[in-house]
Amino acid sequence: MNIFLVEDERWALAELVELFKIYEPEHQIYAFENGEDALAAASHTKPQLVLTDINMPGMDGLELISRLNRIDQTVKGIILSVHDQFEYAQKGVKIGVIDYLLKPVKKNVLYQTIDKSLEGIKSDDKQKEERLKWSITQMMFDCAMNEDEHTVSIYHRKYCIALLLLENWATKKSWKDTYIVESGIKKQFTYRAGKESEVVCVDIDSQRKVLLLPMTDDLHRSAIISNLRSFYQQLNHHRLHVHLSYVFKKEKERMHTCFDFLNKQIEEHMLLGNSTWIYPEMSSRDVDLSGIWDKVRVLEMLYKKGDILKGKEAIDKILLELQMKEITKRQLMLFINDLFYSLKYNLQSSEKRDININKLQEDIHLLDEITTFSELAKWLGDKIVDVFSGHEAKDMKPKGLIPVILNWIHTNYQYDISLQQFAADNHVSLGYLSRLFKSQTGYTFSDYLIRYRIGKAKELLIDGVDRMSDVGSLVGYEDPKHFRHVFKKIVGEPPNSYVKRINGRP
Repeated sequence: MNIFLVEDERWALAELVELFKIYEPEHQIYAFENGEDALAAASHTKPQLVLTDINMPGMDGLELISRLNRIDQTVKGIILSVHDQFEYAQKGVKIGVIDYLLKPVKKNVLYQTIDKSLEGIKSDDKQKEERLKWSITQMMFDCAMNEDEHTVSIYHRKYCIALLLLENWATKKSWKDTYIVESGIKKQFTYRAGKESEVVCVDIDSQRKVLLLPMTDDLHRSAIISNLRSFYQQLNHHRLHVHLSYVFKKEKERMHTCFDFLNKQIEEHMLLGNSTWIYPEMSSRDVDLSGIWDKVRVLEMLYKKGDILKGKEAIDKILLELQMKEITKRQLMLFINDLFYSLKYNLQSSEKRDININKLQEDIHLLDEITTFSELAKWLGDKIVDVFSGHEAKDMKPKGLIPVILNWIHTNYQYDISLQQFAADNHVSLGYLSRLFKSQTGYTFSDYLIRYRIGKAKELLIDGVDRMSDVGSLVGYEDPKHFRHVFKKIVGEPPNSYVKRINGRP
């Protein structure tokens, strides 16, 4: 906070400045020998607290606080006076005076008064900001406007409004898991956007933040964009994938309109696995994917044959090409939806089944939880295995059983399952099936099952299941000690250390 000390006696002012060094650097201390200088300084440096002598030549303490209060009603004052002026000083209560100190002031009394005053101002500011944020949130989600002081003020002002989406719409990582704090964001924009208190940061949910940056005039735009771009690059430097869209709100333009536009811009243009800078005039763009469908036909052939290892390589090549083309997530989701439609349609046609069009669609909403192309590759591989495991196991060539085995693992990993059991149930040679599984997946059945279980354990730990015995039991390990041993062997660290590292805790 900014604290003004106003005292016409130099030695007394010097003593106050020395006493107030205890509040630096958390608070900024400004000293003035008269009320006129203090009032002039307030035009460019807003004080939150003013400690002033009541008797000064020219403008006295009460007049100073009264005039400051006319500029900003939140300014609080503390009066210094001799004891026989108590009744006169009490009049200051009506104009923002919150306390009264008798001269000479004892050090402990002064500190107690200032500490109490600063806490009160801090509490008032917090409540005021919470009311402001609530009003802004209401304005963003409701096209109707409540006529309170905050909504009216915002409605009539110009702003640059920025929407920041962290990684994806439904990822497990939230803004609370990052180093970004509200005070740091405000300082980032203070010198360009105006007073720090006028920069507003609102958390919409765990993934989205909205910044309101006040504008003075249209010439201010380039400065705000430059600073916004600098902040975006800073987030990228710290390896945060953030999708940022911004728009300039006009006077008397509704927040709901701006917020709706920003969300649609992110939905239209965001990339997967990379940050996205989205400017207001950015138009829709779709890249040509016609050449990739040849690779999809190869992928289909490999999975039909049960060649899972080469099928995964085909997936990686397809996704690498999509990533290099910088395809938007919107077009990526359309492509994946079409891919599953094509695979299911061709599979059912080749088996001469009655085709149910409704069942050809794949539920791809989980793509909102995915943040990288490597995560997408794993998800896509598992989903394609599910599609091809729909074959009847009987009368199937042994290679065709591999997708069925993988789906069986994905569905029953928490139980006591083995390749011997599957081979016996399907009347297949265990030795041949074992060699085939290793050649098509790159792992033995046991190694694949362990890695799949530990992958699920990592998901449970990230989701907040904190008892290791519960996590182990949920993925098929009843012995907690054995679970910790296996987890450390696969991940390289014990479960507790993994959780601390992921959550950024020491």
